[in-house]
Amino acid sequence: MKEETPKDISPIKRKGIDMAVKGLRRPFPFVVGYDDDSTDQYESSHYIDLIIDINKLSEYMGVEINPYWEKFVQDNPQHYKIYSMWSYLKFDSDMLDDIANHPGYILTEEVKETLTTIYEYLPEEYKLYYKSKTSLLDPPPTYQVHLKVNGFLMT
Repeated sequence: MKEETPKDISPIKRKGIDMAVKGLRRPFPFVVGYDDDSTDQYESSHYIDLIIDINKLSEYMGVEINPYWEKFVQDNPQHYKIYSMWSYLKFDSDMLDDIANHPGYILTEEVKETLTTIYEYLPEEYKLYYKSKTSLLDPPPTYQVHLKVNGFLMT
């Protein structure tokens, strides 16, 4: 049976999010964890911020870290949130002309899609659900919450 879960996430639902993020580590070893996103959450989506090891990301992409940002991350050991995980890397400026074909953009989309896919395949008891508050049906239908990445915390 599908459990409706409010945003005070139960331990079994938290384990589902944990499992989905851990599933990212094999194909994307630079993902080292996550935090719940601190901005507004919606009933149909639960947003998280992935914690990214900037050195492992650099190694994975085969691109140097921009020296300015490398020093910044070292001087600011708390996680610093960005919305484009590849922006700290030293790509050629001409690569920004066609952002949809930029290797960093493509990687970001692959990470997001992989997280969504992993979460979809989890057993039902680990997933978040919400009951529609706007449905005309009685009883209102229950839907699965989508797990989504909002930002990236660099470490």
